[in-house]
Amino acid sequence: MGKNYSIKEVSEIFNITTNKVRFYEKKGLINPKRDMDNDYRYFTEDDLIKLQTILMYRELDIPIEHIKDIFTDESKDNILNHFHAQWKVINNQIHRMQLIQDSLEEIMDNIYEGENETYKEKIIKVIESMNEVWEIKNNWKDKWDFNSWARTYDKSVERDSGNLKFYKYYNDILDTTFNKSIKNKEKTIKVLEIGVGTGNLADRFLKNEYDITGMDQSREMLNVAKEKYPKLKLRLGDFLNIPFENRKFDVIVSTYAFHHLNDEEKKVAIKEILRVLKDDGRIVIGDLMFENQEEKEKIMNRLTKEEIKEIEDEHYSNIQLLRNEFKRYNRELQITRMDELVFIIEVN
Repeated sequence: MGKNYSIKEVSEIFNITTNKVRFYEKKGLINPKRDMDNDYRYFTEDDLIKLQTILMYRELDIPIEHIKDIFTDESKDNILNHFHAQWKVINNQIHRMQLIQDSLEEIMDNIYEGENETYKEKIIKVIESMNEVWEIKNNWKDKWDFNSWARTYDKSVERDSGNLKFYKYYNDILDTTFNKSIKNKEKTIKVLEIGVGTGNLADRFLKNEYDITGMDQSREMLNVAKEKYPKLKLRLGDFLNIPFENRKFDVIVSTYAFHHLNDEEKKVAIKEILRVLKDDGRIVIGDLMFENQEEKEKIMNRLTKEEIKEIEDEHYSNIQLLRNEFKRYNRELQITRMDELVFIIEVN
């Protein structure tokens, strides 16, 4: 028979108050037995293990109700659901704090450098701009439902059933993106793929022994990619809230993903991509694009209604807009046209 512990002994073992132990009992996370003679609580070894698990989860700021649900259903999928949810909360907090920090620095610079009469107006403008960016970062929605598409994505690409045949040169585009990204780069480089999907581009890096991390906003896409390529490092994330520190990657690649952002979102995404890219790093994006507005109008004028509908379901990039936006950060674009609607841009 195992040893029983009093609530005082438990509090001393874990260096917490007896009130905290009672709190977890009140919330239904632990259920110590009661002595029939004096009604004192006593805790078994199993209770201690459970309490240690609760404290471990609380160190990660996982909410009480989530812990309770994990204890109810300890399946791998359910635990991952809660960990992903908490990860998203933390990632959002980090990005929010970074945005506030940047805004505070801009405000302080304005105060130092501006006239006494005008700095308050500049503070208002900085805060308004900060809130606009934060709204963009948090309002993107996956209207295409990539989670439900994940299991059939590869077959969809192979069938390429759309009128415009977006995936006609799919493998050529992946090969070209890979080759451009590693040009003159050592194998020790760190690579990030944004919108890794089911891992088809990442596989080219793995086969050549590059250190690549794949990122996607769809958990089901990540699950499929992990099943296909068990050694592939994967992270949940999106263009607007990349979950990595500044200046981490030598190369950032993406294919068939950037067109899911509208123009304002693209501007925020470009700044975010450059944040995690090293100063001498390279960006290579293969995607659906138009050279400029004039070229877009020419193409759209000769398309059928069905083809126009396919295009209007997305946000094809305007290369001239991208060129102007990257120029703000002293970056130049090199353009390779793969077909009428698919281009590869290389940013150095």
